[in-house]
Parts: sequence; C-alpha cells; structure tokens
Amino acid sequence: MKRGGLVGAKALVSLALLAYLLSTADLRVLGERVRIADLALLSGAVACYVAMLVIATWRWRTLLQAIGCAAPLRHLTSSYLVATFFNNFLPSNIGGDVVRVRDGSRLTGSTTASLAVVAIDRILGFGALYLLAAAAFLLGGSALRELAGARVVLGGLALLFTALAYVFFRPGTAGKVMALSRLSSIRIVRERFEVVQAAVHAYRARVGTILFAVAASVLLQALVVWYYFAVAHALHVPLHASAAFLVVPLCTLMQAVPVTFNGWGLREGLFAVYFAQLGLPQESGLAVSLLGAGLMVLLSLSGAIVWMVRGRASPAEPFPA
Repeated sequence: MKRGGLVGAKALVSLALLAYLLSTADLRVLGERVRIADLALLSGAVACYVAMLVIATWRWRTLLQAIGCAAPLRHLTSSYLVATFFNNFLPSNIGGDVVRVRDGSRLTGSTTASLAVVAIDRILGFGALYLLAAAAFLLGGSALRELAGARVVLGGLALLFTALAYVFFRPGTAGKVMALSRLSSIRIVRERFEVVQAAVHAYRARVGTILFAVAASVLLQALVVWYYFAVAHALHVPLHASAAFLVVPLCTLMQAVPVTFNGWGLREGLFAVYFAQLGLPQESGLAVSLLGAGLMVLLSLSGAIVWMVRGRASPAEPFPA
C-alpha cells in the first residue's frame, strides 16, 4: 500500500509538471516541429540508440569476465533488452537493474556479486556523464557556465566521485567504515560485504579492465548526447553541440532524483529551462525532450518481445557457457 502510494504520488507529480509545461507552451508550434521532423536524422538517432545498447552490453560482459564469469554475449544482449524495457515501463528507473542482477546471478552464482557488478556498471555510467558535463562546462564558454544548477550539481558530484575513487584505490577503507559502524558484527551483512569486496579486489587487480569500461562508458554517454542532438536537428532546433554535451548529461543526472515517474515532467522542465537560457524557445526544449524520450520508449518495446519469448523458455535454467 505504501509503495503504491509513492508510485501514485510520483505519477501525479509527472502529470502536474507536464500539464503545466504544455499549458504554458504554444502547442501549435510544438506540433508543427514534430510534423516537419527530418526522418533521416531521426534514423540517425535510432542508430545511436542501437549503438548504445551494444556498448552497454559489451561493458557489462567485460565487468563480468573480470571476476571470472563466462558471459555469453547473446544472452546478455537479450537480458539488457528486457532490462531496458522494464526501465521504461516500471515506475522506477532501477527496475531493469533487478532483471540484470537476477540474470547475472545465474552466471556469478551469487546475487550479491551480481549486484556489485551492476552497481559498478551504474557508477561508471554516471561517472561518464559527469566527465562529459564537466568538460563541456569548462570548455563551452561563459554562457554554458551560467546554466541553472550546473555549478552545484557538478561540484557535488565531484565530491562524490572523489570519495568513491578514494575507497576504490585505498584497500581497507570500506572495511574500516564497516568496523566503525559495527555493521561487521552482523553476520549476514559481513558475508555480503565480503562478496562485494572480492569483486572490488578483482577489479583493483585489473585496472586495465576498469579503464576500458570507463572508456566504453564515456563513448556510451557521448552517444546519448548525439542521440538528443540528432533529435534536436531533426526538429530543426539549432542546438549547438557544446551546449548538448552539457545540457543532456545535466538533465540525465538530475532526472535520476526519484520525485517523478521515470523522470517524466522533470526532464521536460529541465530541457525547457535550459533551452530558454540558451536563447531557444521553450517549445523547442519540450519537443526535443518529448520526442527523444518517447522514441526511446518505443524502441525499448523490443525488450517486451524478448521477455515474452524468454517466458516461454525455461527461465530457471542457467545460461549456457
């Protein structure tokens, strides 16, 4: 009941935000932009989406292999497609991670180890978004540095990722925190912590793998930016590439705050605000956000097909090597 109320509250916030944004926009202009969209550029956006899925699956496989798990690419691809579908249609942007943790546990033999891999995968993705946004912030000129909230978000994330890097590269730090908090005295917590530590130690011993995964993450998030850049230009919105490399990561990072239904409404509001600050019409920001996110939702339906096909198979059996 409590969870259902929270989901309902998020849905109401999204609906309220979308209703407000649409009520203050010129719907005729918004509709006209979508009507005259360049299909060739939209096809380019679709190509970016496909490349994003390929790289994301490859990164996940690399992280699994680094801890000694044979990871069949075909099965990981189907799992990632299903996870993407759930990310878009469940009332949480981590719904797909549950699918990946479950499928990954059949490879690692441990739900905790699988969770550690997916968590590291997520952290690398957010870290790559931060790197792209920080680079655009520093190199994009004074106009970009004045975007609302950019300094606060990037400054806060700089502290967070510095702390995570310190924990990763200084063995024993997490153990000291566990001891000081007395969590290590709880057997089940200690056992789970040891499994996670084993995964972290494996990655410390393979720094090259982590660097490869970081590079893949940066390329993946750059494709997300190019996806929205292609959508913008398909709608004949003159969004500059340097602005896209700050606006898209900032919107993606901030929509992760769990106050709306999968970011709907919050994402559109941020696009509208940032586009206005860049001297572009509010309708342009709304059109880019709505079409870009909507197209991703449609493309993720391929995961529903995979899910139904897998449902007819025997999901309890382990993946073949």
